[in-house]
Amino acid sequence: MFPRDEGPHDNRLEWWYYSGDLRDEEGGEYGFHFVVFQSRDSGDSSESGDREPPVYAAQFGLTDVGSNEHVQAARFTTGEQPQDGPGLTGLKIADWSLAANPERHVFDAGADDVRLSLSMTPTKPPALHNETGWLAAPTTGWTYYYSRPRMAAEGTLVLDGRRLTVSGDVWMDHQWGEFFVLGNPAGWQWFGVQLDDGTDLMVTQTRNVDGDIDSLYGSLINPDGSLKPLGQAGPESRDLELLTTGSWISPHTGADYPSGWTIRLPADGIQLNLSPVVADQEIISARPESAIYWEGKVSVTGTRNGNPVRGSGYVELTGYVVPPSLPWRDAGAAR
Repeated sequence: MFPRDEGPHDNRLEWWYYSGDLRDEEGGEYGFHFVVFQSRDSGDSSESGDREPPVYAAQFGLTDVGSNEHVQAARFTTGEQPQDGPGLTGLKIADWSLAANPERHVFDAGADDVRLSLSMTPTKPPALHNETGWLAAPTTGWTYYYSRPRMAAEGTLVLDGRRLTVSGDVWMDHQWGEFFVLGNPAGWQWFGVQLDDGTDLMVTQTRNVDGDIDSLYGSLINPDGSLKPLGQAGPESRDLELLTTGSWISPHTGADYPSGWTIRLPADGIQLNLSPVVADQEIISARPESAIYWEGKVSVTGTRNGNPVRGSGYVELTGYVVPPSLPWRDAGAAR
């Protein structure tokens, strides 16, 4: 599986996703997320199994906790990018780059006055979700899915003319398969949590085309890398509970997002409370508008078997932006 599966696959949709908690040498706190999407449509030659050249979209977001600000940017490119060895030896999306192998991941991305360059070393083995790394996709189809829930990161952050040395912990997700990502009301809530005791937690709740919850699943990853699957079947689970505790309405899109959550793992004695460190962490550079999502750093507090625990995490919310009406629909409504 590795290092081959670190690299790109000949499937309809694939992404490499990184999020993390960083500190500079003066104690400044930052959250970031960086993702590269690869899309391959079969076009008119689908019967022969041939694919059109891939399309790449990359997005970057940085949250400066001290200033309560969030910046973002996006890049796009098309065309084959052959790899010259095992793993992901290199992708270029305009002036951004990404490379990955089992020993080291590196990327460079940024906006006009923000640039983040990180080198990340995995400190845990890959976590294969659903135990095998294969599961039904968030909407339709199937996907392979693994995470590297702990990666030690170091690098540089250029911010407002200052060049800062940063370090911290990073979570990485890699998914690929034959599936579609549908817009509102379909979508998901995704959570990646790193606790201070070395435990990691992934939770995903998906909604179907009617907006109803159709699955709640996750993985509890122990400090030694061993994994316990959670949920996996249906909208409810006795070993995993997710509650929304608040909401936030975007001034950019009007989307009504959940904002604040409680995650419970009754059998493991875990209750976690998650709160966004900044309310507005919406990624509006995504295209089309139906693909706009919220991707944000959260603080984590709670208890484990009655003892206090703390941590950090990232949350992804998709399918909350209502797409604009089509002209013929507006015309029909006026009649």
